[in-house]
Amino acid sequence: MQISRFFRYLAPNLITLSSMIFGLVSLWSSHNGDTPLAAWMIIYAVLTDRLDGLTARALKATSELGMQLDSFADALNFTVAPAFMVLCYLESRLDLPYHDGGTAHYLLFVAAGAYMLCGIFRLARYNILADDGVPTKIFFGFPTTLTGGLIAIWMLVLLKYDPLQWSLEPFGGKRLFGDHVVTPLWVWKYAPIALVVGGYLMASRLPMPKVGMAKNKIVGYSILALVAIGYVCGFAMHYPEICFLMPTIWSVWFLIWGQASATARAMYPPPLFPKKNDDRTLERPQADIEDIVFDEANGPREAP
Repeated sequence: MQISRFFRYLAPNLITLSSMIFGLVSLWSSHNGDTPLAAWMIIYAVLTDRLDGLTARALKATSELGMQLDSFADALNFTVAPAFMVLCYLESRLDLPYHDGGTAHYLLFVAAGAYMLCGIFRLARYNILADDGVPTKIFFGFPTTLTGGLIAIWMLVLLKYDPLQWSLEPFGGKRLFGDHVVTPLWVWKYAPIALVVGGYLMASRLPMPKVGMAKNKIVGYSILALVAIGYVCGFAMHYPEICFLMPTIWSVWFLIWGQASATARAMYPPPLFPKKNDDRTLERPQADIEDIVFDEANGPREAP
């Protein structure tokens, strides 16, 4: 093997493997009770998730091995780590019903397990659909990266404003929403429901355009600026209030769009249980998906 080719393919795979270290540190931090660090490590994994693909394409070093490594990294970082983080934190709180080994404790475990299994199911289904040639310019179901990142960043925001949180050091700055804003106890009581909803969104076939589909320059530059700010705050581990804005707004907007848009409703989603080389995955023409663009005023629409 040529030395140049070796290093060309090594670079993106090293980025993927390094992101798995973030997942490992997140699990270790959750086990030790350092939930803020566990959440930040998931955010680190989110921020590096795109870098391996960009590096591979820039170096012309895409490979089947890279795809498989990326899938394993997503399973660890965005399904196992978030579920374990929420599980460890909620059962450690003495003011919540999840620590005493009763029914609530078992329901919490079921919710965490359901989230993890739904995420892994989504990753396996996505790999098969990619092999079958189904267009991937639009997501069907929430990607694991987005879902795991949302859980982590919301965990950081809720922890920062929790009345039991006496130090702001893990969050890198003062409370931007004001000291009068506090996280109510009922939010933590119903947190397992968020895991179940997140798992459903990953395993679902709801249409969701990718961020890169924005065609309007103003929208594109605005998204780029928000992403850049998110990267800076994320890597600096500062102000989770800023990091949570874009993914949350994007998710809510396209959940509404997916149900209200005639274009979205007309899309034929892939089968829930796809089979390799199954012609049913291509019953709808690719143009139905590939010709979707993002219009600043009206959201996604079909290209003329």
